[in-house]
Amino acid sequence: MLDAIDAMGWGAIPGRPDRYEPARAARGLRALADAANLIEAAEAGSLLGGGGIVHGHRASVFPAAAVATPLLLDIAQQGHPAARDTALGLSMRFCRPIPTLSTRG
Repeated sequence: MLDAIDAMGWGAIPGRPDRYEPARAARGLRALADAANLIEAAEAGSLLGGGGIVHGHRASVFPAAAVATPLLLDIAQQGHPAARDTALGLSMRFCRPIPTLSTRG
């Protein structure tokens, strides 16, 4: 899994330069894959949620999230339970259904 993370060209994935930080995506995914406890998983989640694949307080989802999704699912299956919870929590930020407008008659 770490080889797959390292092989990804995170810097080549587009994103707003004032929000998307490719190095945070790579470091965060590596840290999450290696996390052995809740603190390490939370620190990795902070990297990923603070400019790695999403920008939490702005509710921005970066194109890197599409690339990171299979990696997050691998981490959820193979990683520490805290890493699993973090990976699934992050993926829920960008895998929700798109809200639709309803009309009232």
